[in-house]
Amino acid sequence: MGFEGWQLGLIDEAGYNGICDEHIERVAREIKNMGVTYVDNDVFYRACQNCCIDADNFTQEDVDKLEFLINGY
Repeated sequence: MGFEGWQLGLIDEAGYNGICDEHIERVAREIKNMGVTYVDNDVFYRACQNCCIDADNFTQEDVDKLEFLINGY
C-alpha cells in the first residue's frame, strides 16, 4: 500500500523529507511575529508547531540559516 498524494504532500510539508529554505523562512517569520527578544528551545519548538513543521528535522545548518534570517543579516 502506497501513500496518496495528499499524504505525500503533508509529509513533505512537515519537513520529513528534509528541511528546505521555505520551511526555514516560515519558522523565521513565525518567530518574528511572536515578538520575542530571545529565542530558546521552547520558542523554537512552538514556532515550528505553529507552522506544522517538525522541529526535530532541523539540522545545525538549518538552525544557522534560521538564526541568520531572524537576525536580519
